[in-house]
Amino acid sequence: MTLADKPVVALTIRALVFGVGLVLLTPPAWGQTGPTGQQAAQNWFQVSWAPPTGGVVSIIKGSVLNDSPYRVTDVRLQVEGLDADHHLVGRTLAWAIGDIAPGGETSFVAEPMPGAVRYRITVVSYDLVSLGQAP
Repeated sequence: MTLADKPVVALTIRALVFGVGLVLLTPPAWGQTGPTGQQAAQNWFQVSWAPPTGGVVSIIKGSVLNDSPYRVTDVRLQVEGLDADHHLVGRTLAWAIGDIAPGGETSFVAEPMPGAVRYRITVVSYDLVSLGQAP
């Protein structure tokens, strides 16, 4: 390496360090999770399911209503199974089926949990597709 090459090498190293620093400081954008996204999920989605009248749950079938002004996709639900004393006995994730237009509704299915007598189901994440108009 000649004396003339040293400034070029130093400049290249500085540029690489600067680029790596920018990448490390940039926050990830993973859909609508975190405190703000979770609050929006509580306000934007209504999750419902009807327990069987016989008391034995063979499958959890429910629906998700999108009250947001956005078309959403990849809606993920957390299904928590609770025992008679309201203690958590299990937790799983389920997906709502397809995209949900503003004001639209879709369904989901999840397996029941051993020992659970009731379930708490919440939206934990989703991806915005576009701003849309409710039907």
